[in-house]
Amino acid sequence: MSEATMAAGQVEMLLFRVGGERFALPLVCSEEAVEALAHEPLPGMPAGMLGVARHRGARLPVYAAKAALGVAVATPEPVTLVVRAEGGRCGLVVDDVEDVIMADLSALRAVPGPKSTDPVLRGVLPWEGTLVAVCDPEALVRACLGAKR
Repeated sequence: MSEATMAAGQVEMLLFRVGGERFALPLVCSEEAVEALAHEPLPGMPAGMLGVARHRGARLPVYAAKAALGVAVATPEPVTLVVRAEGGRCGLVVDDVEDVIMADLSALRAVPGPKSTDPVLRGVLPWEGTLVAVCDPEALVRACLGAKR
């Protein structure tokens, strides 16, 4: 999804939870959520990588949400969210996928705290009395795969 599209307008977002936090990702960048996706560790894996899974006939690198989002999974039965961006695709282990919401990105607020040069979070949105952190799919995949711009 382009930066211009992420800047304003109505966008369908996939709402997911990690720990006690809610996050959203543009629905077009979310291939699917897979329960109990088995993955195998690889020798010399980078930090945050959990392993590689066979998914739809291809190898899918699977990563912990804590590495990219700073929040650890809290459930013993997590879900793997398959995220696609121009930089590639990867699996992100999250607690749960909750809903698809229509988000008005013109209401996007700045992320609290110090600014990063390449933030995974584009901002926060008010939603049903709470705040949802909106992820930039390109930056999320880059953070997982360790790619640089």
